Amino acid sequence: MINIVTLVTFWIDKNLAQNNKFRIQESSLVLLSALGGAAGGLAAMYLFRHKTKHAKFFLGLPALLLIHIIIAFLIIF
Repeated sequence: MINIVTLVTFWIDKNLAQNNKFRIQESSLVLLSALGGAAGGLAAMYLFRHKTKHAKFFLGLPALLLIHIIIAFLIIF
């Protein structure tokens, strides 16, 4: 569920950016990704071509996703 929320939030921010409106803070996007939505954020980054030039996103989201995968693996096994 958090991945869907994160993906939709990235999409909303992209639409706001295209319309020169008040934007969602980058810290909110990073927080949603860190709270478990890294896969959704990463998918949104490439689906919507949004935040692809920002290092904290193009490096940070894959790193967060890897951390989430490791945590899930440790919990399961």
